[in-house]
Amino acid sequence: MNLGLYLHIPYCLHKCGYCDFNSHPENQEESVRYVEALLSELKSYSTILKKYSVLTVFMGGGTPTILPHLQLKRILQTVRQNFNLTLDCEITIEANPATIKLETLQEIRSAGYNRISIGVQSFDEKELQLLERVHNEEEIHSTVHRARVANFKNLSMDLMFALPDQTIEKWQSHLKQAIAKNPEHLSTYNLTIEPATAFFKLHEKGKLCLPQEDIQLEMYKITIQALEDAGYTQYEISNFSKPGMESQHNINYWNNGEYLGVGAGASSYLNGERFKNVNLPSIYIREIETKSNAIDTRERLEPLQAMGETLMLGLRLLKGISIDVFENRFQVSFQKVYGKAVESLLNQELITFNQNRIALSRKGLFLADSVILKFMA
Repeated sequence: MNLGLYLHIPYCLHKCGYCDFNSHPENQEESVRYVEALLSELKSYSTILKKYSVLTVFMGGGTPTILPHLQLKRILQTVRQNFNLTLDCEITIEANPATIKLETLQEIRSAGYNRISIGVQSFDEKELQLLERVHNEEEIHSTVHRARVANFKNLSMDLMFALPDQTIEKWQSHLKQAIAKNPEHLSTYNLTIEPATAFFKLHEKGKLCLPQEDIQLEMYKITIQALEDAGYTQYEISNFSKPGMESQHNINYWNNGEYLGVGAGASSYLNGERFKNVNLPSIYIREIETKSNAIDTRERLEPLQAMGETLMLGLRLLKGISIDVFENRFQVSFQKVYGKAVESLLNQELITFNQNRIALSRKGLFLADSVILKFMA
């Protein structure tokens, strides 16, 4: 049995206006206790999950690289001591260009982190300021260079498009600069305004105007073409990689595989049950110290709900979903449950059905959310 492991570090130098992740202001005193609590939670699962092989480890946030490298090394060492990591385990750490030095990169690389995901978002100073990022353009270039010097051979970069007042030409410039860095992987996200963010309040007041939908769609089409021309393969709606360099951790999510999340606000999916830790780091620490777990909510999925989520996630992958695998997993006839939806979408040329796999068509890719909703009704 295989498992993905997610580790959440909730601290940031500054919470960006668009961010709705579970992140909190840097607190050095609290973060020391937080790491101890994280290690305790990890150890509490070691006996229960011995039957699993851990294929991927992903440390996200927040900003994991805000922690001292000794703490980052301790965390990974504890993971190795308590879980069965495969020999080729993909071990990713997220990094902010403003928070990571060459020494830190060298130390964590030697400790076993073998993939780094750098939150670039934009190469334009004004856009970075608008997004409230704490790094500047020069720090992007220096961080990528340092990661290569530290021997990270699997490097991913995050970029964001359809920003307020962003032109197609500006976005093309960002893509060109990203490609010039020769990363193994690129994630390109359309800016979405999420509730409970500073951007949401500005947007409601009319102070934040995003490009028109047709411009956003054109930016997306340009992204696909530019990255394909540069030798990248689109394997998921927002993700592109060089051959064999796909994010295995995220593929496990999209395949609705099992995963354990450790840390404040982290979510897990094991044995058909979904559960989530409390968000606030101080409460998380207290819960772990007093009762060894910090689970806030639990939910066992009904079969139809689990099937819908499997389709919702799997259709994000360009290769789509194997009907045979789906039917073996849920012991139902795919045609009986979803036949009418499939027929309608095929008639609209929004999906393809080849070699017993269902996938988004090129047309469906640009309308992915509405297509996927058809399976959630």
